[in-house]
Amino acid sequence: MTDFGKTLVERLESRESFERMVIMNDERTGLEVSVVIHNTTLGPALGGTRWYPFATRTEALVDNQRLARDMTYKLALALGEDTQMAKSGIGFGGGKAVIRGQPTLDKDRRKEQLRTYAAVINSLAGRFVTSVDVGTSVEDMMTMKEVTKWVAGLPKEKGGSGDASPWTARGVLWGLRACLEAVFGTDSLRGKTVAIQGIAGKVGRNLARDLAHEGAVLVASDTNQAGAEEIAREVDATLVPPNRIYDQKCDVFSANGLGGILNDDTIPRLKCRITCGAANNQLWEPMRHAAMLHDRGILHAPEFWVNAGGVINVAHEFHPRGYSEERAAADVKRIYDRGKTIIDISRKENVPPYTIAIRLGEDRIRKARGTAR
Repeated sequence: MTDFGKTLVERLESRESFERMVIMNDERTGLEVSVVIHNTTLGPALGGTRWYPFATRTEALVDNQRLARDMTYKLALALGEDTQMAKSGIGFGGGKAVIRGQPTLDKDRRKEQLRTYAAVINSLAGRFVTSVDVGTSVEDMMTMKEVTKWVAGLPKEKGGSGDASPWTARGVLWGLRACLEAVFGTDSLRGKTVAIQGIAGKVGRNLARDLAHEGAVLVASDTNQAGAEEIAREVDATLVPPNRIYDQKCDVFSANGLGGILNDDTIPRLKCRITCGAANNQLWEPMRHAAMLHDRGILHAPEFWVNAGGVINVAHEFHPRGYSEERAAADVKRIYDRGKTIIDISRKENVPPYTIAIRLGEDRIRKARGTAR
């Protein structure tokens, strides 16, 4: 096992409990997949399927556990009692799936693996609903729809909500506005410098466009150099090498790639007032590194608060009256209001926003169980 895998295992150990984990290594198709259901108190588990070449099966599973856990808190916050979805009586718990391997398979083999995976989802009898994540697409969901009904994020012409990436970016923007107002006294992005890590990704591109439209000054990086150059030209962003993005003097650092990037090495290098981005699992050791950012006077927006726009949009496919972009947009906008609450409590108690966001999510779950204190 790599050091990365050992650290993740040590971090979770026996402290975490999960309702169900299904692991399948199918020799016939070459599929290696895990489905992790963390908590279904508020409804069936909803979470995307990540397709990524993790170095080991252990790393894939433990990352899946972290993602599933965060989905529980994300959906508890995102579909709170003040939302259109909650008022409809529909709620979701947290889960996630990870396919370990290269997503760049030939078309026929990819479809074969997806259909095999869809049969695994069927075996869970509605306890897990999946959608798009890193390495998967709307087209993949359509392939899986041939086998299972427990998929979402379908094309609009098929009655779905379409690509979730623009909605995720929109949610991050609403969360960032709440952070800006708290730190600078205004939610305006005009003239603010934002350092975007992962500008070439699906969410990073959309967020860069939104930020540029709002008048922000952009500095950016990505390991996909060609993709970064393309979007940088479009939004007039200054590109820097990926390992230098942490050193940029800016108002906001926005992580939009993979996780674990805010850690003992990178946090001391930050020259910003706010960290707010779409990447999952940004904090290498969540509680400790949230406290480190807080102690340095950097307002960190917990990603399971601000990156919920995409899953909110997907959840609206299950609204009793069918999908409505207007209803979905109203619930995504509430990310701003929720952020103001999180930040206000954080400041009153002088604890990191991450701690408050977890507490609010847990409070809602306890209330649903009838054990709220």
